[in-house]
Amino acid sequence: MEKIMHGDVSKLFLRYLIPSVTGTLSIGILIFIDTIFIGRGIGSLGLVALNTVIPAYTLYSSTGMLLGIGGATAASVDAGRGDYDGRNKIFTHSVILALVLGCLYIIGQTVLLKEITFFLGARGGAIPMTEDYLGILSKFTLFYLLPHCLNAFIRNDGNPSISMMGMVLCGIVNIILDYTFIFQFNWGMKGAALATGIAQMSYTAVLLTHFISKKNSLVLQSHKLEILVIHRMFKVGLPSFINEMSFGAVIFAFNYIFLRIGGENAVAAYSIILNINILLYLVFLGISQASQPLFSVNYGGGLHSRVWETLKLSTLVSGLLGAVTILVTILYTKEIIGLFIRDDMELMKITGDGMPLFFSASIFMGLNIMMSTFYQSIESSAVSSFITTMRSCVLMVVGLIFLPGMAGIKGVWMTPLFAEGIAFVISLFFLKNYFDKNKGSFQKSVNITPIYNK
Repeated sequence: MEKIMHGDVSKLFLRYLIPSVTGTLSIGILIFIDTIFIGRGIGSLGLVALNTVIPAYTLYSSTGMLLGIGGATAASVDAGRGDYDGRNKIFTHSVILALVLGCLYIIGQTVLLKEITFFLGARGGAIPMTEDYLGILSKFTLFYLLPHCLNAFIRNDGNPSISMMGMVLCGIVNIILDYTFIFQFNWGMKGAALATGIAQMSYTAVLLTHFISKKNSLVLQSHKLEILVIHRMFKVGLPSFINEMSFGAVIFAFNYIFLRIGGENAVAAYSIILNINILLYLVFLGISQASQPLFSVNYGGGLHSRVWETLKLSTLVSGLLGAVTILVTILYTKEIIGLFIRDDMELMKITGDGMPLFFSASIFMGLNIMMSTFYQSIESSAVSSFITTMRSCVLMVVGLIFLPGMAGIKGVWMTPLFAEGIAFVISLFFLKNYFDKNKGSFQKSVNITPIYNK
């Protein structure tokens, strides 16, 4: 904690940035690799099935973030104040809840597999493939939920590089097993899901090594679960939970609209673009999570000039990444699509038309995620939740209601730009008001009382 409160902010940010980004990429990389192998080895129906299951991924990740980011943020604030017993109590609550909820998810998905598959929107030839994929994937729920929970605590415990090590191993295992199970054993969607699950187990195993290392200072305690601790964790983690769950709900809505307007090929095209966007989103999330301990610990210690310096640096990085993404998706559209499909010209055309429109929102998306994380990290969760809900759910739904009627399938592709653009204006409004109410507080280290309801 001493380094976070007194070390060079730029160097600290960079130290956390690369491991944090690789850590958040864990599930995204797995889906991305699956998408490439499924697209080339199984075909467009496999892509439709994969996209149908993605909302289930968001249930795992959102629960992990609720417990991990919510718990780790609150724990970091306590640590910044010197309350290490409080930090360990929060850590214990997070781990216990992750195990309990993970087991409940496994039971629910096993018993209600057919009903969940139908609810997610699988129809026709995609139904058996969706059941195959989700049926295997659900058995590995704990190994998706635990890394999201543990990663935030481990990062804040001064060992951010371990996530990167686990991610590298996870990616290697997934590539080898995807190729083996899909192309050599011809196990189809079951093979893809099994490869992904085993790879995620390897990632979890690497993260667990932190707790037997010298860097570990986290201790599981024998406290009974306390409602006040859970409430604090959930309150802080709620924006991340809403963001992830809204992401799943919006995917569900996009799948439905694309199926109505353009058929299964449109859903397959969306699957390709979405999986690229998931990677981008997770990089933005990694940037914001790299900032989180710097925000929270310095805020807890009253070092608000360092909070401001971190905010400037992280928004600059997010904005630049968004700009680069827009250029790359415009200039290299065909090359990117070629990773996923080879001979389906109709699918290639639909994907090529939609990609530049969809990624035009990249700059706004990165900045909005950073603003939400900023407020979440200083425990102003009401503002963070509002920004998150507007950008990832409300405005997306509004766009999907009106834009397709005005511009057809192009309107669907432009919905993210509509939603993120308006949300960015809202974010700027809150930021301006925040600094107006706390003039001078970010130029000197004094205590601030957040102006918004926590």
